[in-house]
This record gives sequence, structure tokens and C-alpha cells, in this order.
Amino acid sequence: MDSLQTNRPKRLSRILTLLSSGAKLSTPELADTLNLSKRIIQLDFKEYLIPLFDDGMIYYDYSLKCYCAKTNFLASTLLNSDELAVIALLKAKSKDKFSDEGFAAQTDALFQKFEENLSNSFYQETMIEKIDDFKTEIIQIKNAITHRREIVCTYNNKSRNLYPLRILNLEGFWYLINYDLAYSEIRRYHLNTISDITLLDTNFTFDESIIEGFDNAINAFYEPHVEPFAVELFIDAKVAKYFKRKPISKTQRILKTYHDDSCDIEIYITDFMEIIPTIQRYIPHVRVIRPDALEIEVKNNINIYLGEQCGTN
Repeated sequence: MDSLQTNRPKRLSRILTLLSSGAKLSTPELADTLNLSKRIIQLDFKEYLIPLFDDGMIYYDYSLKCYCAKTNFLASTLLNSDELAVIALLKAKSKDKFSDEGFAAQTDALFQKFEENLSNSFYQETMIEKIDDFKTEIIQIKNAITHRREIVCTYNNKSRNLYPLRILNLEGFWYLINYDLAYSEIRRYHLNTISDITLLDTNFTFDESIIEGFDNAINAFYEPHVEPFAVELFIDAKVAKYFKRKPISKTQRILKTYHDDSCDIEIYITDFMEIIPTIQRYIPHVRVIRPDALEIEVKNNINIYLGEQCGTN
């Protein structure tokens, strides 16, 4: 317990973990367990933990005379208890009398971005694959990417020598875009399937334009060695607002807007399967204008589906 007595970040982290597990913590019990004064425990909550959230995530229950929190709140954030403890300390520090004028407001605005994630105010966190279980691998890979170092790792139970090029999130899943030396081609490997990473002394160079091309990828069907080609879609008024608010890719542009707010859009892709899932998701509100081959493939998929459905009835 000595480290918890003298190390506030560790102590705050431990308390956050207990609160998230559903524990109800009284000041006397915590003070006795940690061999600290009641005043220090009260200060931990008043100055650091309760102000960490703006929505009453952590609160004092006067009827129970205990500090409580919404159960399992740590599962709804990309940050762990150690990281939240550091944020709590920084927020408190920004408000002391020695801080520069306006620093507290700037700090609150900065951490508001984190808090939006913590409370899931604007999106469902569950749509994005969690990366907490392979943070060590990500740090190793990022270092290799930064310094252009070859790595050897295990992927699908096989040893691989790779040039790591980019970490990318495609439709909620994390991938390592890499050049696999065994296949002499660029590949996409599911990031949390990679293990046993070792950075080698071998440095490499790579065509930056190929790497940057992945910025336009819609999903894992993106083909880096294929020249992108244009696709035009009609988006009816019922769903047009969603395409305008969140473009499918950086290449999306509106070609024409109609009086009812429906529109024609253009997108560059490298493979029909980059866009087919989106078209089929929004049928009948999205139609293919061109190319004809894409329209034919979508219709074939629909016919196959309807045929299978009829066959099961």
C-alpha cells in the first residue's frame, strides 16, 4: 500500500478501477485501508475524481455516505484508469493559482474531446474495434513505421518479414498495411492477429504515393496497385443528408443537387467491392449511374439473394 499512499496517480487509478467495478467507497474505510487521513481521501474526490466528468459519472451518495459511480464506466472509454488519473491531475493543475490566465478554460476545452468519447455522447464506441489488448504491438509497429524499420512477426501462426507502412481503421477494424517480403506485395493484416514483433536493423524505403493512396480506401477491398476509377451514384432525398454529413471517402464529391435535396455523387474506387456493400446497404435509396458493369454486379447480387430466399420458402 505504500505506493498508493505516496503516489497520487496510482491511488486515483486504483480508486477509479474500484468505482467502475461497482464498489461503494466510504471516506473512513478508504482512509483506513490506505493508511491516509480522511482529508486526503476527500481531497482526492473533490479536487480530482468528481471533476473528471461533467455528467455526474462519479458522485457522493448522501444516503449511503459513500462515493459511487456508474458501474463499468471504464468499459465505455478508450482510456484506461491510469490514463484517466493523469487527466484528472492535469485538469486540477490547470486550475490552481499558479496557472496562466485562461489555461484552465483551454485545458477543459481540450479534455472535452476526450470526455465526449468517455460518455459516448456522439457515437457508439462499440462500432470501433478495441485496441487495448494489443497496445504494446501498436507501439512497436508505430516505431517501425516512423523509423522505416523492417519487422519480423507472427501472423496466422506463420513467421513474416514485413515493411510496416500504415496503421489504418477500415469499417471499424484495425489493419496493418504492409509490404510482405515473402509475397513481394502490399497486404492488409488484421492488427490484433499480429504478435511476437521484433524490430530488425534493416531499414527500407517505399513509394510514398502508394502509402498515401490508402487515405482514400473505403474498406479492406482497396487495391493499391490499381488505378482508381470513377463511380457515379444517385442518392435520393431520404438518405442524401447522411452522405453529405459523412462522405464515403475523401474522393467523394457532389456532382448535382436536385430540388428535393437528392443528389448525384462521384467516388473513386479501385474495386467494385469497395462500394457495393454501401450501395446494397441503402437499396432502394441509392442507384448506380455508371459504370454499367457495377450496376449489373449489384443486380446479380440481388437476384442471387432473392433466388436463395425463394429456395428456402
